[in-house]
Amino acid sequence: MSMQPKTVREQVTNQIRDDLVSGRFEAGSMLREIELASRFGVSRGPVRDAFIQLSQEGYLAYHANRGVMVRHPPNPDDRKFITSIRQQIETHVIEKGIAVLSDKSLVNVEAALDRLKVACDEGKATTIALRDIEFHESILVACGGEDMVGAWRQLCSRMLLTYTRLRDYQQTYREHFEIFTPLSARDCKATIAAIKANIK
Repeated sequence: MSMQPKTVREQVTNQIRDDLVSGRFEAGSMLREIELASRFGVSRGPVRDAFIQLSQEGYLAYHANRGVMVRHPPNPDDRKFITSIRQQIETHVIEKGIAVLSDKSLVNVEAALDRLKVACDEGKATTIALRDIEFHESILVACGGEDMVGAWRQLCSRMLLTYTRLRDYQQTYREHFEIFTPLSARDCKATIAAIKANIK
């Protein structure tokens, strides 16, 4: 997730993603290219590209002859299953890659943690949710799990549709700091314990 989008497509994609996470669009509703293009003051091309990317990320679903629909959040049983798979992906990648985690990669993880802290301090729920996911993704990349990111993003997008853990913003930050601390020490067991405590 780009912090400084350089293209119109990136700006439109980020804004629509923010709207989806914040609940601006009702689950099951159809999104129209022409309406969003008018809202953002752009041609339909960037909106179409955003729809493709957000469908790949799992927020939207294409329906033949109908268009693009906002996906429904998972039911409680499905969410529990999705959470379990997400935990397995993150712990698998950490177990494989933490021993070779470079200092340079760790700097990127710490930068993502800093951005999460800023979001928590500002109290913007949607931004916190997105920075939360960005932090976890930075760990996957740092530990060599780039190949897992695509499938992992699909799971995260489903969880973000029902993101409800934002009652205590500083607790959100503390949980992620408690992941970063053992990660920076290359303590695999403690990092995984902190990951499991956070992903619920």
